[in-house]
Amino acid sequence: MSRKDRKNKHSEAAASAAVPAQAPDPRWEIAGAAARVILGGVFLLSGLHKAFAAPEEFAAVIEQYRLLPPQRILAFATAVPWIEIFVGLSLVAGYWVRATAAVAGGLFVMFLAALGSTLVRGIPLENCGCFGGGIHLTAAQAMGLDSILLCLAYCAYRFGSSYAPLDAWIDRGA
Repeated sequence: MSRKDRKNKHSEAAASAAVPAQAPDPRWEIAGAAARVILGGVFLLSGLHKAFAAPEEFAAVIEQYRLLPPQRILAFATAVPWIEIFVGLSLVAGYWVRATAAVAGGLFVMFLAALGSTLVRGIPLENCGCFGGGIHLTAAQAMGLDSILLCLAYCAYRFGSSYAPLDAWIDRGA
């Protein structure tokens, strides 16, 4: 390679490095914001249904999964609805969008693993417990819904912070 070729190659690399990153398409930003709000609404609906019922009702459903030791089931049944409510409120309000979308994705992976384990082990579930006593889904239906919601969580993580009202308001004040 001649000296001139090396110089041209170096100039091309410097020019490409100076090009700013392309802004995401506004349609993806709107889709991300919609995914964030839909996901937050689902978490709020799910968490509120369970939070305002007796924790023993949700604990009875969790017990059917046969994944937790009996002494931990009631604590889990008490905590999960409030985690869902916090995640839902954060997503709807646009607060800590990327972090809460990541938590939502993690929860859906956990839910899918728990549901999948019941199918593999042949444990019949009349109610997945996803929405407390409000809506009853079979394990297969819940896995389908959770898969869709996991995709929405990714979309909210990737694009949902563009129209995050609470994060933008806090950033302006700082």
